[in-house]
Amino acid sequence: MEYLSLPFILRDGYLSKTDLRQSIAYSIGLLLSTRPGAMPFEPEYGCNIWEKEFSDIQTTNKADIRASLRNAIDIYEKRLYNVSVSFVNVEDSAPHSLGLTVRVSGNYRDGDREESFDASYQLG
Repeated sequence: MEYLSLPFILRDGYLSKTDLRQSIAYSIGLLLSTRPGAMPFEPEYGCNIWEKEFSDIQTTNKADIRASLRNAIDIYEKRLYNVSVSFVNVEDSAPHSLGLTVRVSGNYRDGDREESFDASYQLG
């Protein structure tokens, strides 16, 4: 099965397509980069990490943030299950970056096969 690729690019009258794994990766990337309330048709969609200040990110209970991210993925990316979220500090991040990389792993079904998923997303 083919899925729409992000960003949407129209070429020769068609939108680009991708496979299931990449579609899940795009979906999680969009979820993690969207502030709640940014999508009027789905006001709860997004990741509340953007409500935190940089200093809060560095000092707050990371287990709470991971649980919040995992919850958002559970709600909005139902193709992925057994989701695990972890943080990796980014030493050489841009000055405006939150300085964190979110690593998301889990499983998904592609037809009759169970596949592993693992992707990293830099925040900021």
